[in-house]
Amino acid sequence: MNKVSINAKVQSHEVDCKSRLKPFYLQCCLQEAAYAGSAFCGAGYDALRPLGLAWVLNRIHISFEAMPMWGDDLRVETWSRGKTGPLWHRNFRIFRGSETVVQATSAWTVLDLANRTIFRGMPPFREDSHCEEDTLPFCTKLVLPEGITMEPAGSHVPLFSEIDTNGHVNNCCYTEWALDALPFDYLAEHDLRDLEINYFAEVSPDMTVDFRLGRQGDVWYFGGGAEGAVRFLVRMEFAA
Repeated sequence: MNKVSINAKVQSHEVDCKSRLKPFYLQCCLQEAAYAGSAFCGAGYDALRPLGLAWVLNRIHISFEAMPMWGDDLRVETWSRGKTGPLWHRNFRIFRGSETVVQATSAWTVLDLANRTIFRGMPPFREDSHCEEDTLPFCTKLVLPEGITMEPAGSHVPLFSEIDTNGHVNNCCYTEWALDALPFDYLAEHDLRDLEINYFAEVSPDMTVDFRLGRQGDVWYFGGGAEGAVRFLVRMEFAA
């Protein structure tokens, strides 16, 4: 069996005003599962760090079949789906009892920490640790739909609490930024059903990120740029 599972219980500080698990904390949970999964494959933090390497998230797609709620006991299952080019694919399922509540797929690259570029070599990785099973199709590059208008939505300098052990903004924080840009009343009355993020370039502590926001019905797009480059794009689809 090439799958790894971790257990989690939804805590009071992890939920919103409707007792729903905040997507930020759900993504944190997926991140912890990914750490456990990469260690199982022989390419965990302890194996890569002495080589000056680290996993960084390139793309993620999360589908919510039901919203985890305060007090829920969850089981997060993850496995490696293999490699295409520089992208390593990892899948996830989250169960509440026997019910599947969340499915996700992600694409990762290995970062050379010394020069902040993609490592093109082969990290230590057990080739027999992949599982050829899909949750969602492989992540694709996000493109803004034709005709959408992206309006300025403020700017932000990363906080100390948003910087991770790799020296840049942690991938989960982009989810928090995106949702906080939406109207309070809209978020209170609508459940998130689909979330996609593309990370184009890292955001460092000294950058000022300019946000932009656009909408088509119940689909919202949120992006950020800094120092002349687009850094990320988020797509959020809500139940009508």
